Amino acid sequence: MANRLSEVKKWRILLLEAGPEEPDVSMIPGIVRTLAGSSIDWNYRTQPEPLTCRSIRGKTCAWTSGKTMGGSSSVNYLVYMRGNRRDYDHWAELGNPGWSYKDLLPYFKKSENNREIEGRDPYYHGTGGPITVERFSYLDSSTVMLVRAFNETGLPIIDLNKENNIGTDIALSTSRDGRRVSTNVAYIKPIRKVRPNIDIIVNAFVKQLIINPATKTVRGVIYLKNGITYRVFAKKEVIVSSGALNSPKLLMLSGIGPKKHLESLNIPVISNLSVGHNLQDHVTTHGLSILLNNKTSTMISAKELFQKIRKYYDEDPKKGGPLSATSILNSVAFIKTKYANEDAPDIQFHFDGRNVEEFYSDPQTYMETNILPVSFYNGLTARPLLLIPKSRGIILLNKTNPEYGPPLIYSRFFTVQEDIDVMIEGLRYAISLEKTDAFKENGAHFVRKPVKNCESYLWGSYEYLKCLLIEYTTTIYHPVGTCKMGPPTDKEAVVDSRLRVYGVKRLRVVDASIMPFIVRGNTNIPTVTIAERASDMIKEDYSETVEIL
Repeated sequence: MANRLSEVKKWRILLLEAGPEEPDVSMIPGIVRTLAGSSIDWNYRTQPEPLTCRSIRGKTCAWTSGKTMGGSSSVNYLVYMRGNRRDYDHWAELGNPGWSYKDLLPYFKKSENNREIEGRDPYYHGTGGPITVERFSYLDSSTVMLVRAFNETGLPIIDLNKENNIGTDIALSTSRDGRRVSTNVAYIKPIRKVRPNIDIIVNAFVKQLIINPATKTVRGVIYLKNGITYRVFAKKEVIVSSGALNSPKLLMLSGIGPKKHLESLNIPVISNLSVGHNLQDHVTTHGLSILLNNKTSTMISAKELFQKIRKYYDEDPKKGGPLSATSILNSVAFIKTKYANEDAPDIQFHFDGRNVEEFYSDPQTYMETNILPVSFYNGLTARPLLLIPKSRGIILLNKTNPEYGPPLIYSRFFTVQEDIDVMIEGLRYAISLEKTDAFKENGAHFVRKPVKNCESYLWGSYEYLKCLLIEYTTTIYHPVGTCKMGPPTDKEAVVDSRLRVYGVKRLRVVDASIMPFIVRGNTNIPTVTIAERASDMIKEDYSETVEIL
């Protein structure tokens, strides 16, 4: 948003970031695990619930969210994924003109600089955009094994970023020559010292919107930096892009949200909207492990790991060392289970490397402390993702400390029975990979020893797999939907199709929170595309002649 709006010479843009500058360590794809729980993570956790995270510390799940320039694109696993055509056509069918797949395809292409063979297809892909898109040059045998195994089950090897993404392949990444390309790297760094009409302030925590209660017009924001409170005013409008967890928090603190909840905290109500409702994410589980033999294990000693890190910095990352990639996470597949009611996937697969022995000896400690680079492992975690959840969560303000306390996140995963049934189909599909020649040739097999707190069930049974979901719940941090886009007739809608907040003037929300339904795939690139589309809408709304840089 800041990049595209500052293209208009006569406009002056202020970008406020709650976190610090993006650290160089975040550029290394292979050590992405160290970023979760760090100073550039908001370090939020869900609230305890009966059907989620029961074997995890405090019976709560961590929800990683980036707190730095580039936001969550600076701490994610670098997967380039768009979703399915049906996702966006559905948005439009709900009464949101301008958000169909046909409308958004030019914006997917606009942001993309595709350096792979896919980039030669100009209908679907772009080659001149800010975000470099390519496959990692480092590729280990397990990554290839997984795609081969899915292909053996009948899934075609396809371009996962076309209209229908049922199939498998090694995913594209938002990287260039072995280094991360966050939205900060792609959109801000090239213009920061070039355009005089953009100001950027980091470590600036926005506390509240400044709203005239009589006219319900947003005039600016109040933010805190170095213990000093500042007020800043906008001549045109304020755009909130704080993500699906923090955007609803800021709106509610400013009097925009559910009347009953705000009044319980003595917050004057400006606009009674379903802010914080409609929370969705791609839920999965930590609990399903695959053991590898010595042929495919990549586990190394601490001394060897230190040498690999030194080598990454001493040599050119594009030569393809193990830290220049996220390894098996890039083996991706999409399937359609018997529960899918349209020709689109309802399960996506990701895999992650793990030390199987350490996980089974103490699952909770392992999950909380594992920061080993993703390239080094002796086993895999199979993670089917629920793409179209029926369950809905909610975000509420912290009752003890609404302003500075973390929001209360109630995921409410699995509160609709069908979500459990679809996930169990995904887990069973993953287990079926064991029968493929790809697995057999590599000596890969599922660990059929029940994990802690699921020992009373037969491994692989419906009840055992359900236990994994409830005890060892996790997501890959794709929260969306909490400032839902919809027409005025939609009682849950917070913003209209031009992302303007209902009931107030001069305020928009532009981030993943506006998605009415979550997309069938990783959410980073769809969120970028929302910003690309919104920036053109804003330029159209201020239709006076503008000179574009």
